[in-house]
Amino acid sequence: PIAMFLSACMMLDHIGEKEISDKIRKAIAEVIEEGKVKTYDMMKLRGSADVFEKGACTTQEMTDAVIQKL
Repeated sequence: PIAMFLSACMMLDHIGEKEISDKIRKAIAEVIEEGKVKTYDMMKLRGSADVFEKGACTTQEMTDAVIQKL
C-alpha cells in the first residue's frame, strides 16, 4: 500500500496538488515512525502463512493506518 500511496503522491505533484501529496507523505511517515503497523516486507519476513502470527499487518490494516493519520 505504501508504494501505491507514493505513486499517487507523484501523480498529485504532477498535477499541481503538492499540498495534498505532502499530507499523504506525512501520514505515511508517521505510521512508519510509530512502528505499530508493519507489513511483512517491512519486518523482513518472507511471504508465508505464518507472517500474521509473527505480527505482520495486512495491506488493509496498513491502508487504514495511513488513512487514519490523514
